Amino acid sequence: AADPFRVIPSIMVGSAVTGALSMLFHIELRAPHGGIFVIPIAVSNPLLYIFAILVGMVVTAFMIGLLKKKVS
Repeated sequence: AADPFRVIPSIMVGSAVTGALSMLFHIELRAPHGGIFVIPIAVSNPLLYIFAILVGMVVTAFMIGLLKKKVS
């Protein structure tokens, strides 16, 4: 990354939000791998799982937007 001091913390916070939401919603992932391809068959609540991922993505994007320097 060209700007690791702003990008990496943003990714960490977005990931933490996603993880916290998935725990709050009691989501179980029965496959240790597979990414989005296992959502229909290995996730206990697919819609809430996707919602948690989307919220984490928005948080990450918002933080990067706040922390990145403006291009002059």
